[in-house]
Amino acid sequence: MKKYIKEHLAVKIFILTAVLLFAVSGFIYGMVAFGVSKSYLAELDESLDESTKNLITQLTQVSESEMETMLKMYALEYGLSITLKDKNGKDLKSFGQIEYKLDPDTDSEKSQISKGITKTYFIQRKSGPDYQILLFGTKQRANAALNSLNRILPVLIGISIFISLVIALFYSRYVTNPILKLSKVSKRLSALDFQIRCPENRSDEIGVLGENLNQLSEKLEEALGELKEKNLLLQEDILHEKEMEQQQLAFFSAVSHELKTPVTVLKGQIQGMLYGIGGYKDRDKYLKRSYEVVDSMDGMIREILSVARIKSSGFVLNRVRVSLNKMVQGVIRNLEDIAIDKGIQIHTALLEHAEVMADEAQFEKVLSNVIGNAVKYTPDNGNIWIEIFREDGKLVISVENEADKIPEEEIPRLFDAFYRRDRSRNRKTGGSGLGLYIVKMIIELHGFCCQFHNTENGVEIKITCT
Repeated sequence: MKKYIKEHLAVKIFILTAVLLFAVSGFIYGMVAFGVSKSYLAELDESLDESTKNLITQLTQVSESEMETMLKMYALEYGLSITLKDKNGKDLKSFGQIEYKLDPDTDSEKSQISKGITKTYFIQRKSGPDYQILLFGTKQRANAALNSLNRILPVLIGISIFISLVIALFYSRYVTNPILKLSKVSKRLSALDFQIRCPENRSDEIGVLGENLNQLSEKLEEALGELKEKNLLLQEDILHEKEMEQQQLAFFSAVSHELKTPVTVLKGQIQGMLYGIGGYKDRDKYLKRSYEVVDSMDGMIREILSVARIKSSGFVLNRVRVSLNKMVQGVIRNLEDIAIDKGIQIHTALLEHAEVMADEAQFEKVLSNVIGNAVKYTPDNGNIWIEIFREDGKLVISVENEADKIPEEEIPRLFDAFYRRDRSRNRKTGGSGLGLYIVKMIIELHGFCCQFHNTENGVEIKITCT
């Protein structure tokens, strides 16, 4: 029970309010009981003083028998006890509700002092002896009122308890309800539920506190939203870093593998020539082959360095306005001799005034690689179609060549480092395996996109410049 009371504010306020109301009711009852006697005696004292003075004035002018009759009537009228004394203070007669016979040794003042108001008045008669009268105001009426209160005390206690409990119940609810609402809101906030809001229908301190909680909820919701966004960005950055790290590991692994084979071949050829083993005695023949291997390695190393330079954090594109028409024509001229040797026909449909903002050297490397691959993989006497056109407001470069169609599942891997469809064609017709990988890197750095797909005539690569 103590724990329940300790944990509930409404119960505490209810008990405290009920106890206070009980105490106030008891205090009021005591004040009424005590005040009835006091107020009665005060009222009696005030009214007696004035009426008694009028009586004294009349008593100075009447005979002794009339004086006694008037004192007796006065005592009965006001419910008093009056003792008539001579001028020396000796008791003579008593009148009123409390009548008694005075014994010779009885002091009337001492016998009546506890019964209420006691006052002494002097009567200076015009003829005859002087007297004094002693008035006693009794507590009989006050005691009757107190007895009446005591008789209805159980009813008063019951009514007081009922009213106190009802008042305590409504008061505790009135006081604690807004606090309990704020408590529920704070609990929901602690559970990171920022959709809850406090009622805004109060302008007192509790209303101000509720408004502050609402503002706190809004700010916490905004902060949590920003944290979630930053957390998502951080997770994306972490995933990107992991992907980059995996790509780098895969790239270095592929580099080591790609370099290992020609180094092994070169080592075997040189060793065979040094020791004059079998056909290696023909040094001119194998020196030529060794040169071809070294040349291939040199090209691969240059492309590896190119990849490393592009991937470096300090690499920045030097964008200028580039004419795609002129750049494509220049690349075709450089490959024209190879195309003529293979009997390849290059068909062009180039849009005039096609310009983009790009790094001229890097973008020329992209076009050289793409068109060079088309020439390399097009069979003798085949055809290549190169177009520049606009599509949806964007410039598109299309390079299509006659060749064997590529399986759809292999197309996404064409841009991977050192990927070759036919391992038997490596070095001679397969290149270093880094050409399309570099193309993809440069295209992405420019913010362009690249697509590779099969066509009716063969294969096509599209570069869309935004």
